[in-house]
Amino acid sequence: MSKDFMFASDNPAAATRPLSNAAPPWLVLVADDEPEIHAVTRLALARLRFRGRAVRLLGCASAAEADRVLRDTPDIAVLLLDVVMETDDAGLRLVRTIREDIGNTAIRIILRTGQPGQAPEEDVVLDHDIDGYTAKTELTARKLLTTVVAALRSYAAIRALESGRNGLERIVRATDRLFVPRDDDAFAAELLAQMPGVLNAAPHAVLRRGDSVIAATGRYAAGAALPPAAADALARALRSGVCVVENGTLEGGDNGVDGGVDGGVDGGVDGPLDGAGIALPVRTPPGGDPGDPLVAWIDAGRPLDATDHGLAELYASRIGMAFANLRLTERLREATETLEQRVAERTRALEEANARLNRLATLDPLTGVWNRRRFLELAGAELARARRYGRHLGLFLLDLDGFKAINDRHGHAAGDAVLRAVVKRTRAALRSSDHIARFGGEEFVVLLPETDGDGTAVVAERVRAALADGPVMVEDRAVAVTGSLGIASWLPEEPTIEQTLRRADDALYAAKRAGRNRVERAAG
Repeated sequence: MSKDFMFASDNPAAATRPLSNAAPPWLVLVADDEPEIHAVTRLALARLRFRGRAVRLLGCASAAEADRVLRDTPDIAVLLLDVVMETDDAGLRLVRTIREDIGNTAIRIILRTGQPGQAPEEDVVLDHDIDGYTAKTELTARKLLTTVVAALRSYAAIRALESGRNGLERIVRATDRLFVPRDDDAFAAELLAQMPGVLNAAPHAVLRRGDSVIAATGRYAAGAALPPAAADALARALRSGVCVVENGTLEGGDNGVDGGVDGGVDGGVDGPLDGAGIALPVRTPPGGDPGDPLVAWIDAGRPLDATDHGLAELYASRIGMAFANLRLTERLREATETLEQRVAERTRALEEANARLNRLATLDPLTGVWNRRRFLELAGAELARARRYGRHLGLFLLDLDGFKAINDRHGHAAGDAVLRAVVKRTRAALRSSDHIARFGGEEFVVLLPETDGDGTAVVAERVRAALADGPVMVEDRAVAVTGSLGIASWLPEEPTIEQTLRRADDALYAAKRAGRNRVERAAG
C-alpha cells in the first residue's frame, strides 16, 4: 500500500506540537516487515506529544526481533504489531509470548494486518489480550494517532496503578520493619526517627542505654551536646519510670506536669526553647524482659502542656511493648532456628535410614542388582503392561557353570569377585530398560520388556558369549567363566510371571544337560 492512500484524507498538522526533552519519551515499537509502514507511522507520530512527553519510535521487521527488543527494553509502552510476518500468525504468537512468557501485562498491543480476512477480528480480540485489531488500509494518520494516544493513556493508567500498589507495599514493609527489625539498634533508630513527629516536637532526639547513645537524630546525630537540664530530666525519668517534661521551670513527675503551662513561657517564642524537651523512659509491659534501661530525650521546640505529657506517656508504653515484642521475636527466632536445625538433622537421618532400608529391601548386597523380591514386583508390573497393550515380554535364567568348583579351588572371595564380574559383563549386553536380578547363589534372571522370543534369544546369546569371551582376573589368577541360559517368552494364558519362570528353568536345565555354556529355548 502507499502512504498517499493511507493518509489521503488526513490533516498532519493536527498532531503538531512543539517538542521538549523535559521528560523521557514514550517508547512505541513498530513490528512490521513492510518498510513503508515504518515510514508512514514515523511520519504520522513525528510530532505527537502526550502528557508533556514526546514519542520515540523503535522498529523491527520480524516477530523474533521484536521478541528480543521487548525483552531488552521492558518499558515500551505501545506495540504496533503486524499479524503476518515470518508466518501467517507470527504476530498472534508474539502476543502470547509477551503476556505469558515475558510476563509483560502493561504494554498495550495494537494488531495491524494487510489481510483482514485471514484472522476474523472477533476471534482475535476475544482470544488475545490486545487493545485493537485493524486493517492497515483503515488506519489513516488521524486514526493511528487516536489509537496510539488511547493506548498510551491505558498504559499510563496501568503504570499508575502499579506504582500505587508498589507504594502501598513499600509502606507495609516500612511498617513491618518497626515490628520485625533486624537488630536492636536498627529498631531503636527507626522508633527514634518517629518520635518527633508523633509528639509534634522538634526533629532532634537521642536514645540512650546507660551512658551510651544507641541512636540519635537531628543535631544530636551531628554530635551536639544535650542541654544542661536534659541530664537531670533523663536521670529523674529513669528513677521514676515516667516521662519528665522540661519547660524551664516546668517538670513532669508521677502526678503529671507541675505548675502552669504558661508560667515563665512566652507564647510567642519563635524557634526551639533552650532546655525545653521530654525525657521519655522506654518501659516494658508487666512480665516483659526489661533488659538494660532505655531513655530518650526529645527537644520540644515549643512550650509543652499536659496533653503533650499524656501523649509522651502513651508513646513510651507503646515503645516498651514494641521492645518487649522484639525480645520475644528474637527468642522465638532462636528457638525456631534450633528446632528447624534439629528437624533437618532428624529428617536427613531418616532419609538416609530409609535409603539404606530400601537398598536392603530391593538390592542384592553383593552384586548391586535387584533381589528376587524386587524382581518379582517389576516383572508383575511389566506383565500387566504387556497384557494391557498386547506387547511381548521375554526373560532368561542364567546359571554359572561349575561355580562350586571355583569356590572350592579359589575361595569364596574369588567366587564373589566372579559374581560381580558376571553382572558387569551381563549389564554391558543389556538395554537400559532391561532388568537383571540375582535369584540366589550363582543364578541370575534377566527380564526383557517388549522383546519377543527371537529377540530374547539374541540377547541371551550375546550374554553367553560375553561371559565366555575371556577369563575373570582375580588377584592375578585367571578364572574361566561360562554360563548356561534358559529363555522363555511370556504367554497370554499365563496369569503370573511364575509360569514363565518355570518354563525358563526347564530350558536352563536342558542347557545344562546338553553340555553347558549354551542357550536353550523353552517350549511355547
